[in-house]
Amino acid sequence: MNDNTKLTSGEETPEKDSSQGDEAFDLIEILKELRRHWKLIIGFVSCGIGLALVYCFLSPPEYGAETLLSMAQEDQAALSSATGQFSGLASIAGISMPGDSNSEKVIASLKSRQFLKRFITNDNLLPILYDELWDEENEEWITDDNGSVPSASSAVSVLAGALEVQQGKSSILVRVSIKWDKPGVAVDMVNDLVGALNDELRRKAIDGSRKRIGYLEKELAKTSLKDMRAILYNLLESEKQKAMLANVNEDFALEVIDPADIESMDKPTARATVPLGVVCSLLLGVFTVYLRQFFRRLADASVR
Repeated sequence: MNDNTKLTSGEETPEKDSSQGDEAFDLIEILKELRRHWKLIIGFVSCGIGLALVYCFLSPPEYGAETLLSMAQEDQAALSSATGQFSGLASIAGISMPGDSNSEKVIASLKSRQFLKRFITNDNLLPILYDELWDEENEEWITDDNGSVPSASSAVSVLAGALEVQQGKSSILVRVSIKWDKPGVAVDMVNDLVGALNDELRRKAIDGSRKRIGYLEKELAKTSLKDMRAILYNLLESEKQKAMLANVNEDFALEVIDPADIESMDKPTARATVPLGVVCSLLLGVFTVYLRQFFRRLADASVR
């Protein structure tokens, strides 16, 4: 029994040593192959550096404009508090009073496809977003064989790709930026975008207040209960104050703290792209050498 055990253990040990030896041999062979084909690897690295420099040279610069905004709800804090005092009584009376717009709703409206589509249409941004297809001299589109021209629906994705919205941790401060390849365009687009959003949300708030005022006036005319009339009257006054604030406040949803004025130019630099090109081309060269050795060994094994 002991002899068989020793014999078995003695048979297993060479297999492990052989496996470890094969792995070490493979690693040594790979290192030898890399050393043997160092010129190929240097060629890959040189091509990577060259492509990175060409990319830096040919890549068009992007001009970015950024504006700092604040959620404009501080002016309505007292009014919202007053409305909240009567919201419970209004629900008892069967009257539904909508809540104030929060920051998430404002940001969602800014990024929504419907708003961006209306903004593109109202500001006639199609020639700017598709400037390569617009003949400025003749003021007409350069059409293809089908005669198709860009639409506002397709332009939404172009504008959304250039638009970036960052909200602070406090959910009060918002940064809106746009990057474009032509100077002067980004600044106008950012400022006009914020103005268009304020106008749209203010118009919706005014329309909503008018509808609620009409409803409350009808309810006030129908009821004769003193307590109910007091509730309806206070709610009516609150809605009138909301409509008044919306009419006079231009920065209805977003208050501009720092308007977009000076553009920053962003262009790929050699300091950033060349190291990336070196790393990528070096890995590609090493992989190519390893792949060549793998297929060579595969071919030798098939011959045997």
